Amino acid sequence: MNKINKFIKKSFIIISIIFMISGNCVVQARAGGGGSSGGSGSSGGSSGSSYSSSSADSIHNNSADTGNQRGSFSILDIWYLIPVVLIGSAGAIVIKIKRRQKKLESISAIRNLSIDDDNWKYEEIKEDVEQAFYNIQKAWVEKDQDLAKEYMSKALYNSHKMKTEWMSVRHEKNILKNVQLLKAEPMGLEDYEGTDNDILWMLIKAKAIDYTINEDTNKVIQGQAHISTKFEEYWKFIRVGTRWVADEIRQTNEISDLDFFRIDVHNKKED
Repeated sequence: MNKINKFIKKSFIIISIIFMISGNCVVQARAGGGGSSGGSGSSGGSSGSSYSSSSADSIHNNSADTGNQRGSFSILDIWYLIPVVLIGSAGAIVIKIKRRQKKLESISAIRNLSIDDDNWKYEEIKEDVEQAFYNIQKAWVEKDQDLAKEYMSKALYNSHKMKTEWMSVRHEKNILKNVQLLKAEPMGLEDYEGTDNDILWMLIKAKAIDYTINEDTNKVIQGQAHISTKFEEYWKFIRVGTRWVADEIRQTNEISDLDFFRIDVHNKKED
């Protein structure tokens, strides 16, 4: 039984390292850091499977403890762990390939739609996405959702307002510094008659120094105050007036099957 426990512990360490290397590390408290306007309640759920920068220290300490135990990594252990490493690496590669395919298909569909529909001008979409991203992060930090009201749907506005008000009740403040949008890649879209029901899903890749403090003591209660962490999220945009606005934010671990993202451009009524 002791050998099995050691093997499980070593396997967990290896899997954790794989997730960190493959770029799946996410910070936990930023705007949308686990939440969505659809009421999925993922704000708490994502933190259980997310890794903050402190995970690296935990992994290092676990590795050190394991190394000090009698019967640490042997050749047999390594052979047992090779399939675990290969499976984890293969999974990350498959996801990257599928994402790239979704991106290329989505961009092609957007380009075709933009020929007859100005609402699908790709450059304007990217501008709307960037503006929404930065303004929503600012509104989250200031706990004033009115700062980004024009960049969010009513559903997302109400969701963020409720969450930031609850943070105020608990005397907590989420600090975001050096926020950078690295990439915004389309993953799927749905084009309907008119603009009221059009949908666009984007893969957001960004980084930030993200931590939470107690406003009474100014002490850090979550995250790292000096470490920038990369994160990825799926943002859903809808058309409101002349702008694409954020309607929902999901963590990548909430959508395991990328077929969730549809490309449907055949819903216009025939003339």
